[in-house]
Amino acid sequence: MRNSVLIILIATLTLCGIALAQETRSTNAKVFIEETNFDFGYIPGGEVVSHSYYLHSRGTDSLKILKVQPGCGCTKAPLKKDVVAVGDSANVELVFTSSKGGHGSVSKSATVTCNDNDRSNFQLTFRGKTYDYPDSLQPLTLSAATIKIDAKAKSKEAKLVVKNVSKSNVKMNLVSLPSDYLKIDVPDSEIKPGKEKEIKIRINPLVNDEEFKKSFTFAVNDSAGTRYTVPVLLTKSADVVQALPSPNKKAEGAQ
Repeated sequence: MRNSVLIILIATLTLCGIALAQETRSTNAKVFIEETNFDFGYIPGGEVVSHSYYLHSRGTDSLKILKVQPGCGCTKAPLKKDVVAVGDSANVELVFTSSKGGHGSVSKSATVTCNDNDRSNFQLTFRGKTYDYPDSLQPLTLSAATIKIDAKAKSKEAKLVVKNVSKSNVKMNLVSLPSDYLKIDVPDSEIKPGKEKEIKIRINPLVNDEEFKKSFTFAVNDSAGTRYTVPVLLTKSADVVQALPSPNKKAEGAQ
């Protein structure tokens, strides 16, 4: 009995190896990648953020994405399309869940295997810096770390208030967003020291998901090019989340 099971296991592994070898044999598939590394900037602790990397098929054979292997359990890589026709493109989304209560620099990666003979394996990477309190950031503070929108509400809109706590005028620009899900309106005028502006978040009216977790990233034109990534959740039972209290405010409330 044991010998039969062993023979079946060996045969199965052999067939899998043959299938993989057939997929990776010489082809004229070519992959072109717009970016392989992404900077999330500030990431709230204990939340989910994501970014899509676009892979373009530039050869004369279809590009086949055979595998996407994240480097750790905190990163997922859901793949909606694994065969990319010539001239078409597909996105590989990396979804990262940050540690709650932890803060500091993070760097993660995922290895992509495809049928491009010259680039059969390559890495997609990202980095960021987790934080605990959105009202303790620089040069902008945020009114909320995460935006939650009630799926049952008529209006699928929310606002994020940002305040310039630096000594110089700053300007924001949108870096990345999942346009299939979100519409983000970032003010194009400068924010003076001590002043506030609103970022408007709208759910794409074509979205029919009952719930989702996405994020968008914007940057500031300071010398460091500071970035902020804001998770946006569409959920069945939540309102827009208010800013988390700072440690000092917690202490004041306890007195």
